[in-house]
Amino acid sequence: MGSGDSKKLIVVVDDDKAITELIKDVLESEPDYVAVPVHDGRRALDLIRSIQASLILLDVRMPGLNGLQLYDILQANDSTCEIPVIFVTANSDNEAFRSHHIDNYIAKPFDPGELLARVAAALDRG
Repeated sequence: MGSGDSKKLIVVVDDDKAITELIKDVLESEPDYVAVPVHDGRRALDLIRSIQASLILLDVRMPGLNGLQLYDILQANDSTCEIPVIFVTANSDNEAFRSHHIDNYIAKPFDPGELLARVAAALDRG
């Protein structure tokens, strides 16, 4: 594997900068992952449309465009609907996830080992 082109680009969307930095640190403990933190749903949408993301980690509760709205927009677009998404959220509203056909989420606070395992599994499927 070459070092430059084998990296997996993971977009981390959460309005809490401490959380995005923590997730970035956890992800980048793996040499093949590069994390790009974004703190706003609208900016995340613009970024995701402009890059080749391998995976998106997404919070639900954010001002403006929330995680579920962003997810719906991504799923409706042919260029972004195949990107795997894992919700990392304190939101325990399982009904909201069921209504959006979402089954891949991790509750905050999360275990770093579980996060890495779930990311690896999602990237393997993707």
